[in-house]
Amino acid sequence: MFYAVIFFSILVLLFLLWDVKKPPKFPPGPKWYPIVGCALQISELRLKCGMFCKVVDELAKYYINPYGLYGLKIGRDKVVIAYYSDTINEMMTNEDLDGKPDGIFYRMRTFNSKKGILVTDEDLWVDQRRFILRHLKDFGFSRAGMVNIIQHEASFLLEELREIVNEQGGKQAEVSMHDLFKVNVLNTLWSMMASKRYDRKSEEITDLLTMFFELFQNVDMVGALFSHFPFIRFIAPNYSGYNAFVESHQRIYTFLRREVENHRQTYGNYDMPRDLMDSYLREFDNPKRGEFFSEEQLLAVCLDMFLAGSETTNKSLGFAFLHMVRNPEIQEKAFAEIKEMIGVDRLPEWGDRVKLPYCESIVLEAVRMFMGNTFGIPHRALRDTRLSGFTIPKDTMVIACFRGMLMNSHDFPNPSKFDPERYLMDGKLKIPEAYNPFGFGRHRCMGDILGRQNLFVFITTVLQHFRFLPLQGAMPDDEPLDGATAAVKPFRASIVPRHHD
Repeated sequence: MFYAVIFFSILVLLFLLWDVKKPPKFPPGPKWYPIVGCALQISELRLKCGMFCKVVDELAKYYINPYGLYGLKIGRDKVVIAYYSDTINEMMTNEDLDGKPDGIFYRMRTFNSKKGILVTDEDLWVDQRRFILRHLKDFGFSRAGMVNIIQHEASFLLEELREIVNEQGGKQAEVSMHDLFKVNVLNTLWSMMASKRYDRKSEEITDLLTMFFELFQNVDMVGALFSHFPFIRFIAPNYSGYNAFVESHQRIYTFLRREVENHRQTYGNYDMPRDLMDSYLREFDNPKRGEFFSEEQLLAVCLDMFLAGSETTNKSLGFAFLHMVRNPEIQEKAFAEIKEMIGVDRLPEWGDRVKLPYCESIVLEAVRMFMGNTFGIPHRALRDTRLSGFTIPKDTMVIACFRGMLMNSHDFPNPSKFDPERYLMDGKLKIPEAYNPFGFGRHRCMGDILGRQNLFVFITTVLQHFRFLPLQGAMPDDEPLDGATAAVKPFRASIVPRHHD
């Protein structure tokens, strides 16, 4: 028994020594402790800094190097943070880093397997991305097609805002601003996905979007507590976020299954597919269909597109209007440009952006403020590789921190200030070389054009007809909320019709 205890103790000691040993030429970073890695240091910094991206900022002061990356270990996961623009570019164009993270957090969201499009890799990702882009173009996912869909939705938005004002007396109305556009933004993509437009008064859709907003604020881009320490979901399922994660995904899959079943019952009545759901269902009937087509894959793709269609654009709109409510003079400059260049007798169009450089600058700055507080979707090393001269072991998670690229004072002086003027020179648009919020290479966000079109058309349309003012004595807080993606804190504002005086 004595020797067994000694032997076991030696094994434990060897494990602990192995667990804190960094791989050769791994990027510099905080000290690793047994089992937890850097988790305790990161937790302490979160109490001090708040947002995880600010924790990354703080760590960069000590561990960043001329190559712009450093290494962490959170629980059992090795994580490398790519911080500078050149490093992020190298990371996203290195095929060895084309993988996406694996593990319970990423598999549980898609039926305990790797499915969908956002966090898949290799042949599955290539095959499904190609299929999705090819068929979405048939239903409007192209520059011309999307413009019509977005402008149609912007007209609905305008009427909905007028209705809200009329319901509150006709002169002005108090509205919730941080999520004002969420249903309209979702509609622009969902019309191509499922030929459906949701009413902003639909309790089901607003509840689902609110639930996902809350879920996104309780995890971060490196996962949740239960993803780094899987055993904790059995000990503290609520505290670890496990129960909320499972419940939210069960609810949305119930909703999506109903949509798919509705399509299944009717798609045979049409000679041609109506939308992406129809295209998938027809592929199921194809005896030569690829190995990656299944109902679970369709549901996972719908989930990913559902989130993609509401997350980035809606939150960028939140940042835009937060700062315009805090700085109404930005709205007035934009309106003056709209009035002078296109007038008020027709709605703005995507093609007007060349005439409206100040308005387009608002879009650029809104995306910078959102992505500058956000991380890219994590990548995973498919094999041992190198990044900026350092060794990245297989299965290491590599994350682009856009804060280092978009919130640095060298490329963006006074980076925390919302300043559309920074993109203008002699009245013309001049975008800094470091401005790459949608990524690089084939991992560039496939919805970047849709997002920019949504932002431009929605912002110019509502500013053409309304002012958005702070409530008396209630200036909204400009400190973002943390989460998988950053968000503005919930706030309300007064919406006032312009009447084109």
